[in-house]
Amino acid sequence: MSLIEAIKRANQPGPPEDSIRLRAAAASAVLVGVAACSAEYELARSTALLAAALIIAGMVFSYVTRARPPGYIKLLAAVGAVSLLVWFVHALSGGAITDITTVENPLTILFVGIQVVHSFHVPSRRDLVFTIAGAAGLMALAAAQSIDMTFVVYAVPWLVLTLWALVELWRSTSGGARVSTRATVGAVGGVCAATLVVFLLLPAPSVAVRIDFVSRPGSGGPVPVPGALAGDSGRVSQLARPGTPAGPSRVGGYLGFAKRLDTALRGSLGDTLVMRVRAQLPSYWIGETFDRWDGQNWISTLPATHPVRGGSPFFLPLPPGDIPEGQPNLQTFYIASSSPDLVFHADRAQEVWFPANSLFTGVDGTIVSPIGLGSGAVYTVQSYVDNPTPAELRLAGGGGGDTAPGRHGYTALPYAYPRVAALAASVTAGATNTYDKVQALINWIGSHTRYSTDIPPLPAGADTVNEFLFGTRVGFCEQISTSLAVMLRTLGIPAREAVGYVPDSYNPVTDLYEVRAKDAHSWVQVWFPGYGWQSFDPTAAVPQANPSPGGTALKDVGHALGRIPAVPVGVGAGAMAGVAVLTRWRRSRPPTWAEAVAREMDRAGRRCGRVRKPSETLVEYARALDEVRAGNDEGWRPLAVRVSGAVYGPADVPLRAQNEMVLAARQLRASSRAFGHSKHIGPPG
Repeated sequence: MSLIEAIKRANQPGPPEDSIRLRAAAASAVLVGVAACSAEYELARSTALLAAALIIAGMVFSYVTRARPPGYIKLLAAVGAVSLLVWFVHALSGGAITDITTVENPLTILFVGIQVVHSFHVPSRRDLVFTIAGAAGLMALAAAQSIDMTFVVYAVPWLVLTLWALVELWRSTSGGARVSTRATVGAVGGVCAATLVVFLLLPAPSVAVRIDFVSRPGSGGPVPVPGALAGDSGRVSQLARPGTPAGPSRVGGYLGFAKRLDTALRGSLGDTLVMRVRAQLPSYWIGETFDRWDGQNWISTLPATHPVRGGSPFFLPLPPGDIPEGQPNLQTFYIASSSPDLVFHADRAQEVWFPANSLFTGVDGTIVSPIGLGSGAVYTVQSYVDNPTPAELRLAGGGGGDTAPGRHGYTALPYAYPRVAALAASVTAGATNTYDKVQALINWIGSHTRYSTDIPPLPAGADTVNEFLFGTRVGFCEQISTSLAVMLRTLGIPAREAVGYVPDSYNPVTDLYEVRAKDAHSWVQVWFPGYGWQSFDPTAAVPQANPSPGGTALKDVGHALGRIPAVPVGVGAGAMAGVAVLTRWRRSRPPTWAEAVAREMDRAGRRCGRVRKPSETLVEYARALDEVRAGNDEGWRPLAVRVSGAVYGPADVPLRAQNEMVLAARQLRASSRAFGHSKHIGPPG
């Protein structure tokens, strides 16, 4: 066979497909895929609506012309497909590939365009198979950008429609044969079980280093004062302000995202979803730091007013004294609700992909956005995180050194703290370096104080640290971290207060951390010569690596099961088991008394090794069993004759007689045990 003949045979159209249901299922699956891509911002809504209309028109045209498709349609489809491919290559070569949308958005348009062109030439069954496969490709593109469980709204209908299409494909291939419900359910169950096993064995996610650079403006607008904190009240035009006892709480009840942090106020942290984060490594996601302490408030004297322009990616200046080294940590933040215009990041952010033309930075590394970060905003940050070992930090210096930027500002106190200084010196008496002193103070705080968000009110004129350490010893992250920072400063160790979020809930399906208002946090950063600012936290811990999806899912299921009350569940399960056993027993009961006698005879025969032949009557089988009983005429045969006569006789058998015959059969079956062991015969030949 020549090459030309082989090509002709491969392109020879198959028989026309007459199944309307198969065509409708395949087209519906594609339409769901188009809708999913539009919902994940990979396809403009107007483009998606136009594509859907053309796909429907194409499928109708293909069905009408399935028997004799016009020759020009195949030529136009080929020209259209080649044109789309040329456009795709041109779209990628026309500019730099800066983020994943640079590739995925044109790729989505290419896939959708191919489906539109293909829909006008779908005469045969194999063409519809390509349509079903194309729908799967569109769903994969949408899933790549899904960040929450709303994708299930599209995934479930697509799975149902695809299953419907496969069932209709089988019916069409088999000439209309009936599809077994049991086989279908078994196949679906097997696929689900295999999917679950693969999911549980998946390793921890790894964020790509040069592909996840995503940025998108949300519902916020321009901030009226460049570099000012705004947006934490839900309105960009309202600048951030510290909380007051009489005023409403700020973001989720947390009062830290402003230029002043009042440690005397109680926050009411809620479950409001603030943002989702995809990160190479879990980390403290820092918002801002505070350098000056006045006895009750932390105050930031280092405003983020230095503009950085040029557009994405923004290359940020390194804060004074920080080390331009460390492990890369790429993070993408998906804002879910209005938050301050702080650009959260892991320490030492160096590159930012952000939906604006400028950013503002401070000498402490704080990054402020020129636009409000409302729902839907997305930005990506490349940080370099240095995680030195305890041994390395122990060798870094004994008291912080004079290399800290603004060292005296980070050791300054509003007044002498003699009791705090004496306590800090006593606790760290055996430590000879900064790291061991920090750990000694953290251990003491953990052993002698209690964490609670229901803190006692601070008396008028009282100092937060003195009241916490020598009074109530009850506080949450702000009081505890502040006390650690002040104790370190009494020892001459540079320390500052940091605020932001810690990773908590991890979604094993989306591979994203779901950061809620209750995850807002404050901790301490300590200066180490040669390593810069290092985070220490007396009240929380950050995991060392991303968890595996399967391990997280099993852990979540275990926690959910652990919260179920045992007694009610046990009683309910026992009741259900009892109902199931009773139902099974009732279904297994013989429908008539004669059937009960026959079953007793069968059980006796199986015990003796003599199974009833299909052609044997009850009397013949009884005679065979009596031979096992050494010809005992008082055995099964008289009972079988009596039962046969009663069943086929003209008169109804009294209930008493029925019960007598069933009881006689049970007695004979019980007495057959001895014969089963003494004279065993094989199954009938």
